[in-house]
Amino acid sequence: MQLLINTLSENICSITINELSNIYVLICDAIIQQLDKGITFTIIFEKENKQILHNYLLDNNTIELENYITEIYNSSKNTHILYIIKEYYNDHKNRSLVDYKHYLEHIPYFTCHELILYSQELFIYEKYLILSIIKTYGRLFTLLDNDLKKNKEIVLVAVNNYGLILEYVPEELKNDRDIVLDAVNNNGDALQYASKQLRNDREIILAAVKNNSCALFYASNRLKKDKEIVLTAVTKHGTTLKYASNELKGNKEIVLMAVIQNGYALQYASRKLRNDKEIVLAAINNKNDALRYTSKVLRRYKEY
Repeated sequence: MQLLINTLSENICSITINELSNIYVLICDAIIQQLDKGITFTIIFEKENKQILHNYLLDNNTIELENYITEIYNSSKNTHILYIIKEYYNDHKNRSLVDYKHYLEHIPYFTCHELILYSQELFIYEKYLILSIIKTYGRLFTLLDNDLKKNKEIVLVAVNNYGLILEYVPEELKNDRDIVLDAVNNNGDALQYASKQLRNDREIILAAVKNNSCALFYASNRLKKDKEIVLTAVTKHGTTLKYASNELKGNKEIVLMAVIQNGYALQYASRKLRNDKEIVLAAINNKNDALRYTSKVLRRYKEY
């Protein structure tokens, strides 16, 4: 397979690929050999109609890119194009790109802590140093200068490392959909720090409860009535039924899923369903003492 490495305006190099062993290293080495000192790159490719960016200095996970190369390698076409974006980086020690990447990946925590205290000055000259520190130690975001906390690129890196850092993000960015979605994908509890508007965003709530079902508590009243969202929550943790709307607490399908997962969820079901024989049986099959949440009449049934 022939792989052309291009920017939007020029061809960088051409690589002949005869096997997939060490393919990531092969591609990166070929690109780096053609770059001037002080320049890094981001690889752009598409997967399932979605554009994916792989930043050489920041992204250590190479699986998606390797899978993409494998896919095109096994296709019927013999020639493919991989696009890159070139970007300048600054390193006061003037290391090679490979050495600088190695340095960024191995900075000790205490060194990072000290560097962050001087982050305003550093960001001007060594953007990737700050981004790499926050990518590894997201909690250090709290020590950044206020101007840097308003930088979306930094915030995105921070919430992907530690979603709850959303608490310390400027208010206007708590209403940024990209940031909040990444935060709740990392930790569903981050939903509590999102703007009121985004706590009413269905995709964000669904992502949050998939990560942590208790995040349903922070959803808008409208989305606490959403059957798919509530089912997602109670299937993972039955007792999150208590955060559902009254209407869904009376939905037999939802309540049954909840008590199968945790019998104690029976206490949050509607009065009618707390006396439904099928649901009570499912609840006590999971937690025998869940029987206390039903009526005295049902408690006397011998089969319980």
